[in-house]
Amino acid sequence: MKQNVDITFHPSWWHKNAGTDFDRRFFFDAEWRVERDRDMRRALYEHFSDCGIGERDPAPRSVLFSDLIACGFLYSELLGCEVDYSAGDAPVVRCANLTESDCLEIKAPDLDSSPLWRDVDRQIEYLTGRFGNVESAINLQGIQNIALDLRGQDLFYDYYDEPEAVRALLSAATCLSLDIGRRLYAVSPCVSAGVTSIVKQVAPYVYLTSNCSVTMISEKMYRDFLLEYDTRLAGAFTDFGIHHCGSNMEKLIEAYLDVPNLRFLEIGAGSDLNAVARAIHRRGRSDIVSCIRYSPVKLKTAAKADIEADTAAAIAAFGSDERLCFSCVGIDADVPDEKVKAYLSVFNG
Repeated sequence: MKQNVDITFHPSWWHKNAGTDFDRRFFFDAEWRVERDRDMRRALYEHFSDCGIGERDPAPRSVLFSDLIACGFLYSELLGCEVDYSAGDAPVVRCANLTESDCLEIKAPDLDSSPLWRDVDRQIEYLTGRFGNVESAINLQGIQNIALDLRGQDLFYDYYDEPEAVRALLSAATCLSLDIGRRLYAVSPCVSAGVTSIVKQVAPYVYLTSNCSVTMISEKMYRDFLLEYDTRLAGAFTDFGIHHCGSNMEKLIEAYLDVPNLRFLEIGAGSDLNAVARAIHRRGRSDIVSCIRYSPVKLKTAAKADIEADTAAAIAAFGSDERLCFSCVGIDADVPDEKVKAYLSVFNG
């Protein structure tokens, strides 16, 4: 079968196979990162050239952050979290553990006076000057993801006990997301490749919010709190998408389909694809591009026949392969190349 497919490796894979260090310099020194990006694409060629991936002699690219990994931290750091960088892993956000009073008082930062955002602006200026354009791959994070970084697990108690504090926190995260989104769209037509790089192939203009942690709450809680803020994002960025990497999108799909301007859904590995597909069809939303994620944990041991069966089941669930694409994200250094090649080969027919 011939399908749009993408793979994304964990930083540990890049550290082992391309010698890439994911320290602060990687994310904030554009000139340095341009060269590391070339090393990474060269490593892809060395490992997977027989699959048509990578480049023998990669030309420099104008990428802001990276579309070759998936990690979110910038928004949380802008709102006050500390971030730990390491050579072989993604940046780790330290929870700020805000108090209820802190949440009630929090405001989105003024980016024009933020030293951290100035570090981003300097990269945009450098890339524009050198290449004449910018390809943004900053991870857009998502509203509850940001809120969890700031408040921690008490956020889930707050939904019941301190709704005013929750709404203040979610509102600040949304205001920051709107500000950054508008700034990124001003310089880059594609802004979501840092969430999942498959969007470059299938939905390049979509604004893709990261609802990773929404897997932890009910549909009712999503409707009572988060739907409002996703709707605000969707109103501002009128090609909208939702990334739900959890294994239970069927629990949230009806609420997600109420978000306006929805054009793209990323469906986490382990979700009930039949239930998700039925909801999409029942609502007459054949225009939505659906990305089916494959588990990188399963990939480590899966036989090609298993991958073929899983892919065929996904296509059967949706009744067509015309609006489907596929990805496997977070492939780490312990996954053999042969497993990655087996995954890709399923889509080459």
